[in-house]
Amino acid sequence: MPVPRQGSTLPLASGESFLVGRTLGVGGMGAVVEATHQPSGRRLALKFLHDDLLDHPTIPQRFEREVQLATALTTAHVARTFGLERTREGIPFMIMELLEGQDLCALVQREGRLAAARAAKIVSQACEALEEAHARGIVHRDLKPENLFVTRAPDGGDWVRVLDFGISKVLDESNVPIPKGGRNALTRVGTTVGTPEYMAPEQLRGAKDLDGSADVYSLGCVLYEAVGGRRPFQAPVYQELVRLITQTDPPPLPTLRSDLPQGFADVVARAMARDRRHRIATAKALREALAAFVAVGRKVEGTVVMEPPPSIRSAAAAAVAVSARPSAASPAPSAPIPSAPPAGGHVSMNPAATSGPQAPVHIPAAHPTVDHDDDEGSGSKVWIVVVVVVVLLLVAAGVVAIVAPSVFGLR
Repeated sequence: MPVPRQGSTLPLASGESFLVGRTLGVGGMGAVVEATHQPSGRRLALKFLHDDLLDHPTIPQRFEREVQLATALTTAHVARTFGLERTREGIPFMIMELLEGQDLCALVQREGRLAAARAAKIVSQACEALEEAHARGIVHRDLKPENLFVTRAPDGGDWVRVLDFGISKVLDESNVPIPKGGRNALTRVGTTVGTPEYMAPEQLRGAKDLDGSADVYSLGCVLYEAVGGRRPFQAPVYQELVRLITQTDPPPLPTLRSDLPQGFADVVARAMARDRRHRIATAKALREALAAFVAVGRKVEGTVVMEPPPSIRSAAAAAVAVSARPSAASPAPSAPIPSAPPAGGHVSMNPAATSGPQAPVHIPAAHPTVDHDDDEGSGSKVWIVVVVVVVLLLVAAGVVAIVAPSVFGLR
């Protein structure tokens, strides 16, 4: 069965159906279409495998596992997946939230090289998703700009969703259910999977002990490309690309971009260290290393409180003291069904923040304030003026009383 065409109706065994809309994207594994669920009217995204992959010995199982992995993760930085459904003919498809926005690759193509702070913010949010995934023993293995989807948060900033856990490596089978066929049917030792330009050297070599630091390397490549405007390694032949990645360093970022903040290029270089013993080891460590570039503030009782950039903070401090307090979690943007709140507490944020889509902290402009003490002072000044006037009138009257008789010949 081919991917349903726009305007067609996709009946389900349950008696419900989907009205198929536009095609949102087509890749090597399948296609994603917009659809409206009948009778609820909810707009969703449906992901289908290509016809010629349905009989593949492992890909349909990977497809099923992608659903299980995505539904197991609670972070708001992973696209919500509602389950796996089948057509009346038995063709599987994934039901996901409909995201409005674009992937990071399209964003950079449209807007050009990103500022370091914006790139750091985007990758920091991806790190939050990976922190939970790695804690559950899940290594993504295919992080790239196309798999970081950028939507708009309520404050107008970037809100990131990590996509496509279809080729993830599960290190701890106790945390995630494995579909029929088992682990070895899906990820065989020594198998290289992923997108080569963003793969860690050990991943290209088919390392048996791949861990979360491979994802850190990939995010380093994403940072490099987002701010540098080019991939860290480029070669027309696969073998040459592998040689470059495994044996050389990319051109230093400052040679591509001279306006980067001090220390930013060093963080990217440490994330991309060829020897993982010298690499930033975890997604959490990478997020913390990037914190200085996205103005992350202090942590208070499990709640991240975001500080405004110095320019905003200094302007507001002239007249107003702002106190940021924890706020209740808000639904994730663009989701037809409210998303689960971010793990690890609520997040209070302003437009410079990097965490969940909360209502922004309002920073008032520096307006003149009304001081009631000044009002009382003004009233006192009026009374002083009145007293002075009265005294002057009395003095004038005394002078008149002394001078007038002589003037008019009364003495």
